[in-house]
Amino acid sequence: MTGNETLSALFLLAVTSFVAEVAGAQEPAGPASRPPAASSPAASQGATEARIAFADHGGIYNWQAVDNRTVLIQSRDRKWYKATLFSPCFDLPFAERLGFESNPDGSFDKFSSIRVRSQNCPLVSLVPTAAPEKKAKSHKAAGPSMSAPSASPATNPQ
Repeated sequence: MTGNETLSALFLLAVTSFVAEVAGAQEPAGPASRPPAASSPAASQGATEARIAFADHGGIYNWQAVDNRTVLIQSRDRKWYKATLFSPCFDLPFAERLGFESNPDGSFDKFSSIRVRSQNCPLVSLVPTAAPEKKAKSHKAAGPSMSAPSASPATNPQ
């Protein structure tokens, strides 16, 4: 054997022993495989993706913008969903109306998008959430010119 042939044989032996060691260290994948680790995105997400049926026929009842990447959407059956957008939708916090672009089957899910003015804002996720807190009504103090009429009976001078 020459020097090059010896080096090639040693390299081949090292590679095959490494492959055999790595293959022996792995667990066989079978039906009883363990669940995904807690650090995986699917496990850390916690909530399952949702779908609002008949979004193109009145399936969306109400909505509320939280910030430029989050919208709370209420379905016709009064359940609330949190829609997270793919990127900031800059006009969203100031919008008075939204367009909900549904899927071809008429449902609204994480593959749908929201239209704000001329900006198309695709979703990343749509998950069930609790109803948003009700905003407290602010009552302005009545000034002297806005005071209620007195409750004393009117006298009729004759």
